[in-house]
This record gives sequence, structure tokens and C-alpha cells, in this order.
Amino acid sequence: MQPQASKSDGGRFRRGPFVLICGALLAVGFAIAWSRPSPIEPVGFRFSDQPAPSFSGPLAVNDHLKRGKLLFSRDILAPESFVLDKQGRVYTGLGDGRVIRFDREFKSFDTILHTGEILHHQCGLASMEEKCGRPLGLHFHPSYDDLLYIADSYKGLLLGNVTSGQVKTLVDAHHPGEGILPMKLTNDVTVVSNGSVFFTDSSNKFDRASNRMEFLEGGGNGRLLHYDPFDRTVRVAVQGLHFANGIAVTPTGEHLLISETMRARILRYHLKGPHEGTVDVFVDNLPGLPDNIMPSSRGGYWVALAVVRIYGLLDTLASLPRLRNFIAKFNLLPILEKMIPVHVIVLELDGRGNVVRSLHDDNAEVTGPASTVLDMGDRLLLGSYSAPHLVVVPLDS
Repeated sequence: MQPQASKSDGGRFRRGPFVLICGALLAVGFAIAWSRPSPIEPVGFRFSDQPAPSFSGPLAVNDHLKRGKLLFSRDILAPESFVLDKQGRVYTGLGDGRVIRFDREFKSFDTILHTGEILHHQCGLASMEEKCGRPLGLHFHPSYDDLLYIADSYKGLLLGNVTSGQVKTLVDAHHPGEGILPMKLTNDVTVVSNGSVFFTDSSNKFDRASNRMEFLEGGGNGRLLHYDPFDRTVRVAVQGLHFANGIAVTPTGEHLLISETMRARILRYHLKGPHEGTVDVFVDNLPGLPDNIMPSSRGGYWVALAVVRIYGLLDTLASLPRLRNFIAKFNLLPILEKMIPVHVIVLELDGRGNVVRSLHDDNAEVTGPASTVLDMGDRLLLGSYSAPHLVVVPLDS
């Protein structure tokens, strides 16, 4: 028989060194992890000099978006933005690389083209986007009804033929032009009155799959670019933007509005006049991070908020670059995202940038995250950067 160790002495003897060794290993592991290079270069920032706006007045919480009806549930993925052809049919780009067209009654859709190198059953996964394509912003050519400008987040600026399905590259994301940094996240596109094309690159550092790193870094890696279709040249119109996102030409054609998502504001780029080529603020201190900008039937604009500034979480993180660095180094983004309340809001702005009304789904019960709003007069069509459906919402006058 072997002698048994006493519970008091033997137990303490075994547990003590084990705890010390584990503690030492954890400390060494943490030190090694902390010393490794960070994927970001975080800077402190503020969304505004003013506190985040309260949910009162035109921002008062309501359930309007909960009246929405889901269409094509599970048949489509992430219809990011919309464009209408001259026949009034709606086109959108999907998370699997396809551009599709709905019939006017929204009972069916046709695949028009796809922007990727392949069309595979795994297209739609984030890991497959670079190969499958990820069409975001769309805008029809002003002179040719069958030509569609496409901002593909991985490919760059493309031109698609909606009749033949052929796609060609106008501005390659990897080689946009002499002296111009590669584009990591081509986002939206529009055409101005002289036929020139403007498009956004949300980041020259992080691609769409890692776009949250732009918030964690807080730097200005985004740009507004200009493509001249006549001499096929590209130039940077504005740089240093904090996630340049949706863009829209004002009704007068004098300005271009730009969602600067990671600063919760919309900028105004002067296309004409004495201030041509300069930028000022159209509206700031929005209650969330703006995505696409679309015209309103009342002469203003609809803006979808990708994330809402609620409970002060985003504002607090903005002021704490070391904490954001910690989150990035230890890949804690999934945990952070679960902490951010899902509150869906779309805003209607007037022509001066004032919020005139907001529509809410305060727990994303119906809509899911919103990326864009198409005003169809008596109803709104909501797109999403992640949801597997469209949402049609009745619109009160």
C-alpha cells in the first residue's frame, strides 16, 4: 500500500504551484500578445463638440418601421443599395456578387450580371467576397440606358451592361492610377451633370470584411475619387475622410453630399462656383453613423443609419484609443458588437440638412440593419448591408 497524502498538506502542495504556474503562463501569454503589432494605429476623436442628440422631437422613438413587410426572405442577401431604370424597375447588388432586377410588383427578380470571377454556392460568405464580388453603389449611365456604373467593394469602379450581362473594369481597385493608393473598399458611385463620375473609397487600409477596424482606428483613410469617362483619368477629389460612404448630387447639381460615416455627419462637396473643389459640413452630430443618401419625394433626402449612437457606447469608445487598440489586438470585436444595441433608424432631412422626421424599429424586430432607403411615394423600400430580405414600409404623407 502506498501512503496517502493528507488533504491539508498534499492538497495545498499540488494546488499552490499549479496556480502559480498558470498565473505565470497567463502573464507571459498576455505580455507576448500585447507586444505583437497592432492591426490599427488608433487616434482619439469625437463625433461632435456637442452631446449626441436626444430621441425627442423629430427623433422621437416610434414603431413605424415595424409596419414593414419582408420580401424575398432568404432568397436574397444584403441588398445594399438601389437604383431605378427609366422603366421604373429597381436594381440592387447582393452579397453573393449578383446584380438583380425586380419586377414592378416585387413578385420576382432576374439576375442581370455578377461582378466576381466566380458564381459559387459559397458566394455570400465574407471569406468569398473578393472572388465572388460585392456590388455596393449603382448608378445608370446618363446617355446609355443599358450601361450601369457599379462600385464593387473589392474590384473597384465597374461598368456593367444590363442587357448582355458583360462587365468591364474602369478603375481597378489594386491599380487605380498613377500616384493613387489602392482602394480597399469602393463603396458608392454617382454621375454629375457633365457626365463625370464620382465614387467613394471608404478605406485605403481595410477591406469590407474588416471595415470595423476603421472605427477602431479612427483615422482618415477614406477618399472621394473622380473618374473622367472621356479621357479615362482618375484623381483624388477629397482625401482624409473617415469612412467615405454614400454620395448623392443635390437637386441643383451644385453640390455632392458625402456620408462621412465614422464622424456621424454628412459633408458637402462643391461641384461649381467660387468654392468649387472644397468641402464643408452639411449636417453633423447625427444620432447614428450614416450610410447611403437617397432623394426624398418631398425634396430632401433619406439617410439610413448603419449604427445608432445610443447609451453613449460609441462616443465613449471614440475617446479611448488605447481601449480600441486592446479590442483590435485581442480580436474582441464580436463581443463589442453584441454590446451595441440594435436600433434601426432612417432619417428624412430637408434641403438644408435639418431632420424633419425619423422612422424607427427600436429592436430590429422587423427590418434588420438598414443601409439605404428608396422613396417610392406611398412606400419606402429598405435595403440592408447584411439582412436576407427587402423591407417595404408604408409611408404616411
